Amino acid sequence: MGYSFFLYGVYDEGQKCFSRFQNFIVSSQPAYAKGTLFKLACGLPLLNTAGDKTVPGRLVELNLAESHWPIIDALNGYNASAGKKNFIVRESIEVSVLEGASVAAQTYCLSSERKTQGCQEITEDSVYDNFAGASSVAQASLIDRLTERQKTYIQKLSQAKGREIVPVDMALYRELMSLELIVDKGRRLALTHLGQEISLFL
Repeated sequence: MGYSFFLYGVYDEGQKCFSRFQNFIVSSQPAYAKGTLFKLACGLPLLNTAGDKTVPGRLVELNLAESHWPIIDALNGYNASAGKKNFIVRESIEVSVLEGASVAAQTYCLSSERKTQGCQEITEDSVYDNFAGASSVAQASLIDRLTERQKTYIQKLSQAKGREIVPVDMALYRELMSLELIVDKGRRLALTHLGQEISLFL
């Protein structure tokens, strides 16, 4: 089944989360949406549909079965049953292609119900003026400074269920504690809010 989807910033072609959509894309064209970009604490941009700035991106057509959406949503940090607890939501927005036509498309954006901690509005005009701008913000993030070992451990912690204990050596423990990505809960380690945020984009 075909779905119109707006990819921007971290989700756009060549960026960290593009591979989550890549195999389902059947067509693609430059486009833009109206809104405001906010930089998360980890440094990555997320769209808020409030505002009238021009956010560049790409309108794609996804050939995707309805049953695949829960998987795609989970990969992008959205749980349809969690309601207002989500800080990332999948919404239908109006997207304009360069020829001027407007279409309805879905995208992942910042929830208007629940702003995340450390979130700041991006005001640099260069980010909104061209398609390279939003991508450059997506590259300038804490994630780019993490080692593969650190990323792997964050992913393991994010996938741990309940009180499951994920072992870690002391060197890695100190590194992640100093970056404020994990918290020691006595018998087990857990991701901080920042660590959880980063895990959504790995």
